[in-house]
Amino acid sequence: MNETHPAQPVHTVLLDADGVLQWPTPGWLDVWRPYAGDDLDDFVVGMFEAEKPALRGEVGLHESLAGYLRRRWGREPDPAVGDDLASGWALIEIFEEAFALVDAIRASGLRCHLASNQQVYRRDIMLGLGYPEHFDRLFFSCDLGVAKPDPDYFRAILAELGCGPEGIVFVDDREDNVEAARSVGLTAFVHDTHASANDRGLDDLARILREAGVPGV
Repeated sequence: MNETHPAQPVHTVLLDADGVLQWPTPGWLDVWRPYAGDDLDDFVVGMFEAEKPALRGEVGLHESLAGYLRRRWGREPDPAVGDDLASGWALIEIFEEAFALVDAIRASGLRCHLASNQQVYRRDIMLGLGYPEHFDRLFFSCDLGVAKPDPDYFRAILAELGCGPEGIVFVDDREDNVEAARSVGLTAFVHDTHASANDRGLDDLARILREAGVPGV
């Protein structure tokens, strides 16, 4: 993996959410299981594929799911089913000490923003979990109209920040997202959530940030 390091002092950190700061609550798939039929894996793949337009803010999550279920089942789904399936996205576990790490970054004088693919439904859930209180800004794909790994997602953030990519560090758990960030000039790193079973890899995340030149972590 080609890791790039900042050519100038770091002034801003962008952090992904899922797989970096949070994870679905254990057992969340039990919400979807009753609707999956004989092939849960195929159902899950279809659900996340159906979510993609909602991640870009093109449609609401419930509309996307209704279309998917209509195609899969060959009939109009009960709206209550859409509500039940959507609730699976509300089951979120924030890693212990995740916000403390973000607070330490900001206390060092750097800005720290969230850079996350989310649909409006899950964005609103996350807004109630403390993210606005701990980050300088929240860049959700549904608000930007473009989602990772499209490089335009990062260009949209840079346009919002009114700056170039120099001095910005981005961390994500997906290689394709990191490569997209690097393609527009960001210093970007892949984080392994499973690097430490005890803390969901937060020690590894802190190490990555220190090696990238982020003070205070």
